[in-house]
Amino acid sequence: MDKFTLMIVDDEKIIRDGLQNSINWEGLGFEVVAAAADGEEAIELFRAHKPQAVIMDIHMPVISGLEVLEKFKCEHPDTEVILLSGYDEFAYAKKGIQEGAFDYIIKLYMFPELEESLKKLHQALSLRLEETRKYNQLLLLKNDYLFQQLIKGNTPMELNQAAQQSYYCVASVWLPSLPSVLPDHISRISLPLKLLMKQANDYIHLILYKDEDEKQLFHEKLVTSIRILETLLNDHAGTAYKVGISSFKPQVAEIPQLYREAMETIDYLRHGDPENSEQSLLFYEDWRGQDISLNFSRIPDMHWVNWVYSGDDVNLICWMKTVFGEACVNKQIRLSDIKYLCVQIAAQFEKMTKDHEMAFNSLHEFDSLMELEAYMILFIKERCVTASHRMQLQKSESIAAVKEYVDEMYTTNLILEDVAKQFYFSTGYLSSKFKEYTGMTFSKYIMTKRIETACTLLVGTEMKVYEIANEVGYSDEKHFSKLFTQIKNTGPREYRKHNKLNGGE
Repeated sequence: MDKFTLMIVDDEKIIRDGLQNSINWEGLGFEVVAAAADGEEAIELFRAHKPQAVIMDIHMPVISGLEVLEKFKCEHPDTEVILLSGYDEFAYAKKGIQEGAFDYIIKLYMFPELEESLKKLHQALSLRLEETRKYNQLLLLKNDYLFQQLIKGNTPMELNQAAQQSYYCVASVWLPSLPSVLPDHISRISLPLKLLMKQANDYIHLILYKDEDEKQLFHEKLVTSIRILETLLNDHAGTAYKVGISSFKPQVAEIPQLYREAMETIDYLRHGDPENSEQSLLFYEDWRGQDISLNFSRIPDMHWVNWVYSGDDVNLICWMKTVFGEACVNKQIRLSDIKYLCVQIAAQFEKMTKDHEMAFNSLHEFDSLMELEAYMILFIKERCVTASHRMQLQKSESIAAVKEYVDEMYTTNLILEDVAKQFYFSTGYLSSKFKEYTGMTFSKYIMTKRIETACTLLVGTEMKVYEIANEVGYSDEKHFSKLFTQIKNTGPREYRKHNKLNGGE
């Protein structure tokens, strides 16, 4: 049974004590958190405790119950109030109901009627709470969906108009052993910018944005928002966290790049500058600037990541030597660029091995490419042994990683053969193990995932059916509707109509 907080307000002590001691509050699903002797005290205690329900006498000195009721409803409209009176006058009852009282009870018949009224009140509050839970769950699913689309470079239909008038920034928070309550705390804080949030393992990713702001105004609000976030993290996470904040751009299409900037900044905080290892928060522009001649993180050839994950030291070292050789003859490539590439490689090894305490010497001690190259070759050889060993140990567990990958990319054109190759499986092995792990074939799992997302969008948005079909990966609305009907035994339009009528159930 849900439990709700309640306050008692009556100027007669015998009534207050009688109410507190004569009713089985726990059995009715309430907890008495405060008792007030007059209207002024009631307002003070109400603001301190914010009870979900109030039992209050109408006739009190200084401020009447009806006046207090009006203040309660003004400050917290969802608070329900049961009024008590010694007068059996319709005018009082009418006035109380007009002001938003849940019920009106004559003190002469108080206890039998009050208990019945409290049962009805608990039922009403429970229904409201359940509706709120459903709404929050739907909102969470919708926000998660929007975040995934934006990170992939897609602009969901409902953001198209706002996307033309917004600035965007991405802030990523890294915290080992992430407190389970932290995402909830972040979602509740009041910021001058709007917020989309996604939690993934040890990271919380935030997209901060605001419609129709001038650039300077957005920057000021961004700085304020980050300060508020930093205060919250200090209160709940100590000093173990790292926060990387991207630059900010006016195009929604830049969000994938902003996401990379935020993650690169966290990698730099954790590995790239041990002399300032105590620093917890850093803006991308404060360490990369705008005049970097070459950013290796953006070169198209990223197959070195696969070599890290497979522990292929031969190819990785060969490629590293090529990079260092190019840097020796190309004066546009700075030593700082090569150091940053080394930071990225170290970060990938850490992600692969899950070793948060991995030793990685300060890059600032290397003043020449030759010294840095020699160190990196030894580092790669050592780490590839660990990575290769872990790869073998985790192969049986990596189907979960495939599922996680599919869960993120299911709206794209996923092909079993390509996914198998990416995760170093044969097609037959992956097909068999994926079905064993999920209970569905690869293609059916993707189809089911798409249809479930479509259900969320049908109930939670006003998008047209063809728009939803396109969002979840189907370019043909008829094909989408046919698949939807096969799985849900009803068409998408009928599903939307039925579930909106039934509150999204």
